[in-house]
Amino acid sequence: MLDKNKGLTFSFKDEPNFTVVQLTGDLNMFSAPELRTALVKHLEKGIARFVLDLTELAFVDSSGIGVLVSFVSMVKKRESSKVVICGLNEQIQNIFEVTRLLSVFNISADLESATKDVMA
Repeated sequence: MLDKNKGLTFSFKDEPNFTVVQLTGDLNMFSAPELRTALVKHLEKGIARFVLDLTELAFVDSSGIGVLVSFVSMVKKRESSKVVICGLNEQIQNIFEVTRLLSVFNISADLESATKDVMA
């Protein structure tokens, strides 16, 4: 059973040409709506390039995957936009493989690589 009290924390760090979003904890049906709202607010500010750092993300369910997919879809509609996801743990990597999302997302091994890839 999901522990809705465990939750998710996230932070936004604005760099000169992109924003890094660091996720920590569990991205699930309880935390997904809050993350979606925060991501959309940043997108509405005109930011077009994002790095989603999942290094500290312990768990993601279908609701969380839905937020990631819809966000990437929204960003792709903007000119000169890009989302790079980095720091996948083994469980999340497996989920992305099984759901064939590795071909949908731009994936980098770590934050350093992702910050370069988001500007490429």
